[in-house]
Amino acid sequence: MTIDNRTLSMTIPYSLNNNHEQENLFVQILTRHISEKPFIRFNLNMIQCLENQSLNWTSVESSLTLRGEFVRTVFTDTNIMYLSSGLTYLRNLTSIDCLTKTLYRTDKNELFQVNFKIESTLNDFCSDEHLCYPLNIYQCNHEQHRCICRSPLQSYLTKDQQLICIHAVKNIDQCTIENVRCLEWCHLNSSSTVCTCPKDLAIKKYLNDERAYCEGQKNGICDSFIQCPLGDICTHGTCQNSDNRLRNILSLDIITISIIVASLILFVIIIILVVSMYLLRRHRWKKHYHSSIDRVYKKKRQQTNIPTTSDYDNVIYGVFRNNVQVSSRIVSSNDDTITDSSPFTTSDSTSYHPKIVFLGGEQQLTAIYA
Repeated sequence: MTIDNRTLSMTIPYSLNNNHEQENLFVQILTRHISEKPFIRFNLNMIQCLENQSLNWTSVESSLTLRGEFVRTVFTDTNIMYLSSGLTYLRNLTSIDCLTKTLYRTDKNELFQVNFKIESTLNDFCSDEHLCYPLNIYQCNHEQHRCICRSPLQSYLTKDQQLICIHAVKNIDQCTIENVRCLEWCHLNSSSTVCTCPKDLAIKKYLNDERAYCEGQKNGICDSFIQCPLGDICTHGTCQNSDNRLRNILSLDIITISIIVASLILFVIIIILVVSMYLLRRHRWKKHYHSSIDRVYKKKRQQTNIPTTSDYDNVIYGVFRNNVQVSSRIVSSNDDTITDSSPFTTSDSTSYHPKIVFLGGEQQLTAIYA
């Protein structure tokens, strides 16, 4: 907005509420139908004389061009003018004080210049960047030749069905962009419908008590601000159908039980295999141990050359008998005290059985017991 002593220039924004709620504003947009071109409601009380109190102007002359014809407008009740977007020149503002019967008029050579622009709306035609205004809110899409919102702003539908750009935030403290209308997200605790919902995440829904809330999409995100559609519930930040959620829980339980049972069966099989391998290895170790002992014993026995029973009878026993006879004769010839000189005789009687015991050892000893 630009203003000096004689010039007023500004871009008039659309009202977020109904027009009747902002009748006290000096300048505002008046819309009758979306297909009709809006007008500007201008209160002439913005123009005042410095040395006098507020005056209610009763008439004014206006023209759309500086060199054009000025047309006088007479006000019956209030000093309200309805202007179109663009430049307007004003002069000869008149006011009458009926109590004092005094006429107040601006200097005939004094000219006022009023330049009003109506805020652009989305999808307004544009052929140049400067045709979408305010410039800090809108920009021109040169491919489609339409006005669009600048990032991070988003669209908002007013009660007058005008699609404009605003800044949507969760909390009002997050409004950091200057000279841009900022609205909070709708939630159930809100006491007003002048709110919005996050773009592409939820849509605005109205309640019977003139409140609004944000309804999320199916399988979309949900939180304290975004509510799930009817029939859905919020689970871990996602809107899920209650029937589908029950099926998911049941299927999840079946899958979990199946995994647990399969794990137990696999564990038992592993235990059986481990025990079987342990027993098999132990059996093989015992068999190998005993076979090793047998081989050592047989090898030792071969080295000692233990005679058989027949060998004892034929060899050792014969030697024993001969030694006995020789010993008997030597004793009889040398011992004078022995009276019986008859040789020692043996018989093959079955009652005589000498015992032969193999003692073994490194010296391979053999003991004979007569």
